[in-house]
Parts: sequence; C-alpha cells; structure tokens
Amino acid sequence: MPLLVTWLSLLSMLCLLNLLFTFGVIRRLREHTSQLASQRNTRGERVMLGPGEQVGDFVATTTRGLEISRASLVGLTLVGFFSPHCPACQERLPSFVTRVASMPGGRAQVIAVVVGSAEETVQLQAQLADAAQVVVQPDQSDLVRAFGVRGFPAFALVDTDGTVLDSGYHLDDIQVPVAS
Repeated sequence: MPLLVTWLSLLSMLCLLNLLFTFGVIRRLREHTSQLASQRNTRGERVMLGPGEQVGDFVATTTRGLEISRASLVGLTLVGFFSPHCPACQERLPSFVTRVASMPGGRAQVIAVVVGSAEETVQLQAQLADAAQVVVQPDQSDLVRAFGVRGFPAFALVDTDGTVLDSGYHLDDIQVPVAS
C-alpha cells in the first residue's frame, strides 16, 4: 500500500508540473501573438512608394480590355493594391469602394490592382468592377514593382507626372479629393 501511495503522489506531482508547464506555454504564446500583431503594418509604415517618389514605367490591361500605363495617368489617380490572400484587404475593400465613388472623375481616376491568378481573384474583381478600373496582375509584375508595393492592401494618390502625392496601408491616411 505505501508503494501505491508513493506512485500516486509522484504521478500527482508530475501532473501538476505538466499543468504548470502548459500554463507557461500558453502565456508565452499570448506574448508572441501580441508581438506579431504589433509588428504588422500599422499607420505610417511604408508599404509602397512614398510621397514625392516617382512611379516606374508600367503597361497593363484592365479586365475590360483598356490599356493603362504611367503615361496614361491624367489628373489625380487613386491606385489600390489588393490580394485575395489578405484578410486586411477584405476588411478595407468596402470602405475603398465607398470612398472612390466620390473621387473626381469617377472610376476613370481609380485603378484597383488585384494581385494573384485570374481564378483566385474572381471575387475581388467582381467587388471592384463598378468602382474602379480593375487590373489583375501576378505577384512581382511590372505594375507591382513600378509602385514598389511591399504589402497589402496598399493605396497611393498619384498625379499626372507619376509622382506619388500620398500613400499608405490605410485609405484613411490618404487625402483623397472629393468631387464637388
């Protein structure tokens, strides 16, 4: 009987020790989750070319067959980059669609670049079709490189000369003009 009590005591202590280690692992996982969340793109972080920088040369075709290039930019143009694998893109898409409705020049002054294959971007294309000129591009395409995109979503306001006037991860950070 004393041997049984000894084994039960030892087993109980091992279970308590295991429980303590489990709580320690959970605490560390919460710390790591917090650290990862704080390292994500936040306001002020550059996800593409910044104000004053020049957009590189590009040529692309919209989903409606219109060819666009840096030379075809006229007036102020808002450009948004989205990815079908980006939860933040899905989160910010409705506000982008709403906000660009009041853009001077309408959808002609808005380019939405969806980065991915045609098959995986179908839903994003449909959501953006009425709000912007939609371009589907593979990752690391000329258009993505021309704007120096390093994360999604990314937004830029560009003038006729291809100069970035404002850019950011949040559309709210960009001073988009409103049609009068």
